[in-house]
Amino acid sequence: MTRAKSGTRRLRRRPEQPAAGATTSAGVLGLRDSVPDHPAQDWSGIEVGATVHVIPPAGLPYLGRVDAKTPDSGIAWVVSLEGSGRQMHGKRDGVRLHSVPRTPW
Repeated sequence: MTRAKSGTRRLRRRPEQPAAGATTSAGVLGLRDSVPDHPAQDWSGIEVGATVHVIPPAGLPYLGRVDAKTPDSGIAWVVSLEGSGRQMHGKRDGVRLHSVPRTPW
C-alpha cells in the first residue's frame, strides 16, 4: 500500500496589483493609451498582390508582396520576396509600405 504525501501545497505569491485609479508607464491600469506610437500611414491605396518596399522603424528594409489586408487597411500581411516569410504589419507600428511600380512587360 502506497502512502499519500502529507503536508500542504505551497501557496504561490500573486504579483502586486496597482492601486485603483493608478497609472503605469503603459497607461491607466496597464491599458495602452489611445495615442498611437507612430503617425499612421494610409494603406488604402495599396492593393492585395501589389509589390511593396517595406521599411520597418527598426531593422532592414525589404521587398515583398501584399498577401492580405483588413477591410479598413489597418493591418497588412506581406510575404517577403527575399525568403524571410510572411509578416503582419500594423499601420500604427511605424512601418512604411511604398508601392513598387509594375514593369510594363
